[in-house]
Amino acid sequence: METKENSGSIIDIAKETVSTIAEKVIEVKEDMFGDEQSAILTEFREASMNKIHNSMTNISNSLGLLSKSGYNFKSMNVSLGIPPSLSTQFLYEREISKEEKESLLEEVKDNRIIELILKCLFKANDFYHSVNIGSYKMDKVTITLGLTPGMSINFEKK
Repeated sequence: METKENSGSIIDIAKETVSTIAEKVIEVKEDMFGDEQSAILTEFREASMNKIHNSMTNISNSLGLLSKSGYNFKSMNVSLGIPPSLSTQFLYEREISKEEKESLLEEVKDNRIIELILKCLFKANDFYHSVNIGSYKMDKVTITLGLTPGMSINFEKK
C-alpha cells in the first residue's frame, strides 16, 4: 500500500510541478510579448501606412493614365484600421476598346498598383456587360487596396 501512496504523491507532485511551470510560461510570455505586441502592431501599422502613402502618391501621379481607362477618378479614402487600407472610387464614363485596354496595361506594366487598379476597372466593366440589369447602369467602382483587396460596383437607375 505504501507504494500506491508514494506513487500518488509523486503524481500529485508532478501535476503541481507541471501546473507551476505552465503558470511561469504564461507569465514569461506575457512579460516578453505584452509590451512587444503593441510595438509590433505599431511597426506593422507604420509599415502599412508607408505603403498606403506611396500608393496614394502613385495614384495621384497616374491620374492622366487612369483617365484613359473610361473612368473618371473621383476620390480616395484611407481607413486607419489594422491593417490600414486605401479605397479609390471611379465614375464610369465610357467604353474603351480592347486595343486601348491592352495599350494602357502595357504602359503601366512596371507600376503594380496602377496595373491592379486598371485590371479591376476592366473586370468591373466586363462584369457589367455580362449581367443584364435592365434599367440600371454601372455608376461607380470602388477598389480597396490593403491586406485583403476588394472591389464593389454601384449601379443606378437610368
